[in-house]
Amino acid sequence: MNKEIKEKLPDWIFEEDLLMALSNDIDSLLSCAILEKYNNWKTKFFYNFYGLYKEKGMKVIPNSAVGVDIDLITGRCLGNHIGDSNNNDCINLNKLCGITKDKYYSKFAMSTAITVLSILSINIDDFTEKQKEIILAIDCGFKSYYYNKLQASYYIAKVLEYPSLIKMLEKHDKSYFYSIVDKYRLYADINIDNTGHLITDIKLAELSKNLDIDLELPKQEFTKFKEFEVKTGIPESTENLFSLAWTYRNSAIYSSIAV
Repeated sequence: MNKEIKEKLPDWIFEEDLLMALSNDIDSLLSCAILEKYNNWKTKFFYNFYGLYKEKGMKVIPNSAVGVDIDLITGRCLGNHIGDSNNNDCINLNKLCGITKDKYYSKFAMSTAITVLSILSINIDDFTEKQKEIILAIDCGFKSYYYNKLQASYYIAKVLEYPSLIKMLEKHDKSYFYSIVDKYRLYADINIDNTGHLITDIKLAELSKNLDIDLELPKQEFTKFKEFEVKTGIPESTENLFSLAWTYRNSAIYSSIAV
């Protein structure tokens, strides 16, 4: 990652043995797997926007976990959307690059996973072509290049410092990467069943083999301890917000703590 940007990161990102809250998609799961592999972090929570779940039987210590691919209002988190710029414990390239909702169309629009790889200085040049293609397909990060090649190339080459990925994008068109999304069902959610276990239709076994990283879902039972209301639009100042991501210039998706 660009040195100037990296120097803005809060120190906790380089700590070991932290706890993680997994969210409900492949971007979060891959990010968690990378952080477990390189930082020895452990997934003990699950968040699906409507509820926050903990590993059954564990005692919850407030603000003890990192939300992974979750744009929290307060507390440690890693995200990729334009969120709340007042959260100093949020690691998000849009925040670090000074991109707010007023500069929506200048945003970094790739995955949290690729951000984590860059923060941890993982050399992507050592990846196979297939691995690079999958990384670009996560969270449909490839789309930003075909929308605005100059802007996307800036983030990929100058901020993430992964210029070799631009060659992959030049080599293929959007339909090629959408076929990868379909092949591995990268669009599928991670859900929780009525026994408290996580389930998904994402082809995790194939992804694990091709990426050479363990992408199994956490096997423990989870229990809900916080409930949220999910809304879209512009939140009222009186709402007790938990997470927020601007998905359009004048509209966000956000979770507020249910009363």
